Parts: sequence; structure tokens; C-alpha cells
Amino acid sequence: MKDKIMAIVKVIFFIFCMFLVIYGQKTVGRFELFMQLAGLGGLLFLLWNYNRKFV
Repeated sequence: MKDKIMAIVKVIFFIFCMFLVIYGQKTVGRFELFMQLAGLGGLLFLLWNYNRKFV
């Protein structure tokens, strides 16, 4: 049960990070750049979280 909940949370977090990157790319400004960077950081965190069990 806990694994399913964590998978759902990760999918929602992934969608949110993708939204930040895509929305930040469509507009121009410093705030939008930081939105993109936050989205990229979130995606890198998800990638790190996935790969750490294989190291």
C-alpha cells in the first residue's frame, strides 16, 4: 500500500515539475526562469531517487 501511494506522489510531482518547466519556457522573465530551474531540480531529484537503489 505504501509503495502505491509513493508511486502516485512521484507521478504527481513529476507532472508538477513538467508544468513548471513548460510554463516557464513559454513566458519571459526572471521569475519564470526560476520556475524552470525549480522544475529541473525536481526532475533531477526524481531521477536521483530512482537511481539510488541501483548504486
